[in-house]
Amino acid sequence: MIEFCLDSNLSMVLDRASERLGTIRKERRMNIEMLESLLRDTSVKIFQAGGADSPVVTKRRSRMCVGVKASHKHLVPGGIVLSSSGSGVTYFMEPRDAVKLNNTEVKLSGDERAEELAVLGLLTSRIADSRTKIRHLMGKILELDLACARGSYALWINGVRPAFSDRDSSSESDPSGAYSVFIEGIRHPLLLEQSLGIAEESATTEATEVGKEQLSEDHPVPSMPVPLDMHVKNDTRIVVISGPNTGGKTATMKTLGLASLMSKAGMFFPAKGRPRLPWFDQVLADIGDHQVVSVF
Repeated sequence: MIEFCLDSNLSMVLDRASERLGTIRKERRMNIEMLESLLRDTSVKIFQAGGADSPVVTKRRSRMCVGVKASHKHLVPGGIVLSSSGSGVTYFMEPRDAVKLNNTEVKLSGDERAEELAVLGLLTSRIADSRTKIRHLMGKILELDLACARGSYALWINGVRPAFSDRDSSSESDPSGAYSVFIEGIRHPLLLEQSLGIAEESATTEATEVGKEQLSEDHPVPSMPVPLDMHVKNDTRIVVISGPNTGGKTATMKTLGLASLMSKAGMFFPAKGRPRLPWFDQVLADIGDHQVVSVF
């Protein structure tokens, strides 16, 4: 129904949307052709008689008219002055023979708009009747779009799927189970995005492919963030990170915070192996030295 009534951009109601609309537009096209032909002939005659510097056909007050010098308004006998130029030198006049055609144009224009609104109103009512189904489908489309976006992002950053740790899962076959946080080789996701962007803009295709697929020490990409290992045992409640200035303390905290939020959002993050971390109900930060926390 919508495809039949609207164009591909959904910006215009098509003639076929209703029989009345098609008829109105056909009559309007014929009327405009006659009106424009009349005004062209009139403007040429005015120009040839010295009443204008060039033939002028324009629109004033929603009515088609011609331009004529004020001193030569007699060249449009019985015409109506609709407007004048700022200097008052030129009048914009509606010739007597154009009045009926202009009246018809105004009427048909209004009829066309009214019929377009009627068609749109009908389409709206049809959509409203199916609003529950449409909302359901839109929700499913959104879920699919988000899943595809997460997948594309995971491929781009060479991400791995994290697992949420269970304190009771420790075993000899899986030593990482003794850790609530066990992440190796993770890179700050936002810094990595910047590095991959630089790599993709570089002149060599090889650098781009390495940035997407390997991210290994054997094929380093310029400006890649330093990988981090994070091991926190199950019985540890507080972790203090110490070290010199610009040693990566803040970057480490931000990386862990982002990893936690990405995991809760069902996203892969750039690390090695099988990363594990607990489910954090909240991720809070109070970072000094005027550090911004917007990267969280």
